[in-house]
Amino acid sequence: MKSEQILFKNGLLAPFFGIDSSQRFDKIIPEFYAQPALWTQLLNKLKSSNLINSYAVEVKKNNGDTFKAKISAKVVNYEDKLAALFIFTNNTEHLKTQQENLLLTNTVEPLKDVIDFTHSQPNLVDVNSSIVSTTDDNLSIHTAETVSRLEEPQVDLHLMERAIAASSNGIILTDPNQPDNPIIYVNPAFESITGYCASEVIGRNCRFLQGNDPEQLALQELRNAIQERRECHVILRNYRKDNVPFWHELYLAPVFDNSGYLTNFIGIQTDITHHLEALEALRKQEEQYRCIVETATEGIWILDRDNRTTFVNQQMATMLGYTIEEMMGATLFSFMDSEGLEIANAYLLRRHQGVHEAHDFKFRCQDGSDLWVIISCAPLLDDQGNYAGVLGMVTNITDRKRAEAELQESKQRLDGILCSLEDVIWSISADTFETLYLNPSALKVYGYSVSEFFENSNLWFEVIHPEDQQLVYAAIQPLFLTDKQELEYRIVRPDGQVRWLLNRSHLIYDAFGQPIRIDGIATDITERKLLEEKLVHNAFYDALTGLPNRILFIDKLEQAITEIKSNPDNLFAVLFLDLDRFKVVNDSLGHLVGDQLLVTLAQRLQQCLQPGDTVARLGGDEFTILLSHIQTIEDATCIAEHIHQALKSPFNLCGYEVFMTASIGIALGTNKYTQPADLLRDADTALYRAKEQSQAGHIVFDTTMYHRAVTLLQLETDLRWAIERQELCLYYQPIICMKTGTITGFEALVRWQHPERGLISPAEFIPIAEETGLIIPIGHWVLTESCQQLRQWQLQFPAIKSLTINVNLSGKGLARKENTSHSRRIGGADLPAFALNF
Repeated sequence: MKSEQILFKNGLLAPFFGIDSSQRFDKIIPEFYAQPALWTQLLNKLKSSNLINSYAVEVKKNNGDTFKAKISAKVVNYEDKLAALFIFTNNTEHLKTQQENLLLTNTVEPLKDVIDFTHSQPNLVDVNSSIVSTTDDNLSIHTAETVSRLEEPQVDLHLMERAIAASSNGIILTDPNQPDNPIIYVNPAFESITGYCASEVIGRNCRFLQGNDPEQLALQELRNAIQERRECHVILRNYRKDNVPFWHELYLAPVFDNSGYLTNFIGIQTDITHHLEALEALRKQEEQYRCIVETATEGIWILDRDNRTTFVNQQMATMLGYTIEEMMGATLFSFMDSEGLEIANAYLLRRHQGVHEAHDFKFRCQDGSDLWVIISCAPLLDDQGNYAGVLGMVTNITDRKRAEAELQESKQRLDGILCSLEDVIWSISADTFETLYLNPSALKVYGYSVSEFFENSNLWFEVIHPEDQQLVYAAIQPLFLTDKQELEYRIVRPDGQVRWLLNRSHLIYDAFGQPIRIDGIATDITERKLLEEKLVHNAFYDALTGLPNRILFIDKLEQAITEIKSNPDNLFAVLFLDLDRFKVVNDSLGHLVGDQLLVTLAQRLQQCLQPGDTVARLGGDEFTILLSHIQTIEDATCIAEHIHQALKSPFNLCGYEVFMTASIGIALGTNKYTQPADLLRDADTALYRAKEQSQAGHIVFDTTMYHRAVTLLQLETDLRWAIERQELCLYYQPIICMKTGTITGFEALVRWQHPERGLISPAEFIPIAEETGLIIPIGHWVLTESCQQLRQWQLQFPAIKSLTINVNLSGKGLARKENTSHSRRIGGADLPAFALNF
């Protein structure tokens, strides 16, 4: 473009300017124009706007003749050179007619007539006898004025077709004048890029390449360009036939004829998938390196050959108290005091000699404080092997240096702390057990002075409680295997007092891995041990009576069940005891007296048992007894009788004399039981059976009790559903006057029509209803139904308005306030009073 040398021309160019084909024609010079100054204007506009569309100019032939011509031009990349592509058109009516005829002749194969010169191409085609140009609004096909035959254009078109077919860019041609803008041509490069062959895509819209990704922003730009019939350049993600995504640059341009009629859209696609993948990989690699450098806990510092900073990371700048911008370009010597200058020069001399090394160094921070570091240095060399600078990896060791400086003071402080601790801090030799260190707390804990331990190395073992000495001796060897150990044992002080210790030991090795000493801390945990024992006792024993609680009793019961499975002859029994009328004592004399009664009762129960038997308090006034070894069930009933006899004596409680009785349920333990809860359940069932029959009695559980309990439970459940399902019904028994023989009233009798058992008598379900409280809704229902029936009879038989209905109501139901009313209003009418029979 600078040299104005012609890089490419077709065969029409020389005749166009009237130049003999034998003459060399390598440059377009201003003399070819009727107005030479126009050439400079065209070049300037081309450089600024990159596009010249259909400029009308006067062109001068070699013989001096001038004629009107149209010029279109664009900056392109031709064979890696920046070039200007010029299209010259002779504006004569003859040429226009010939162009239109040629365009109509070749509409069937538009690719042979159209090639897009409006976009940058890797290679341009040398067309010898015709040239096709694409402008914003016009598509022109140019031929020489003197050409009267079609042979030369056909050769040119054939060359262009071969060039397009050989292009590595995919080329697509669509027809916007057909429905859905179908594809009418693709070149082999398109087939290679997309995996589709031409026969699979001809006649289809290009959107099939979008896959399931039709919402890309670039697609909207492409749609707008097609709608507005303009050029566009977008980057799209499309999908190959095998559904593999690929990225490509797409240059789209409309093609117009000389009349401004849109004939085609031509698209040129360049596969940039590998390019984008490479860019993304490079970006990730750069991001990774940047992240490593910026997040490194070490400082990174690079100097050039003049010791000036060319790179420093944030960590290094932070260490010195500067910003990165303040350090860039500054010399190494700007960050040290006069003391460090001589040392730094000596190290830099070694860098010039190519020595890699790490050493301690002291820098001066911005605030004047010292920064001690370990700096690992690596010389940097240029391509010729000459020293170009140095890379330093800097680790802050200021704290370590400060710690070293304060070590002596810290040691003294540590000695003061160790001497003030209540724990015993000790250190002994790993082979001779000779005492190496012991703080003064030894006297308070062991009862022996520090000097006694130094004088007698065996004293450590002599103070151990005789029952724990074997434990401590056995723990020595494992300590040498595990390096650490925690051990609890007892010691005996000189005054005979026993104390618990927690001894934490740690084995110390020398540089060769040999054990040299044992360090440890001995803590007096006597108070903690006592508290633990108390907590364990509280977890398994009743706080009031001191008897085992439910948890411990269940545990012993599990043991008994396990034992009887292996020895079926070893029978056992469970007694479930409940005081009769204990609530009266609590309500009348108070809970303190009630608690005293329970404590005294526990003592009497223990006196009634044999060694090995267990009595426990489950809660309230409920007690359970495990008779571990009995021969027959009579042994258990004998114990129950013995308990009844023990309770006949009065209880003297805080000045009150109280007599108490108890009901006892007995369950015999056999190998049919697998769960303690089942035994307690059966004993509890027997207990309540005993309470039902008489107080101060005992009953042995049998299976009929269990079945009865299950039956009652099922009956209660059915009764609750009976109310919901309206299974209750009323029978009316007439009341007849003996004198007159007339009916004076009725008695309402409730019955239960059970869906499976049939009619159930009130004697069977009323007691359950009273116990569970269901008698209340049943009473409401009976009253309502009776009143409604009476009202119905009164309306049906007005002559006998004096009729009455007797309803049997429960005393528990009458105790409720809502059941005390004797008159009701049903349907807004006053009802006559009815009799209540009990």
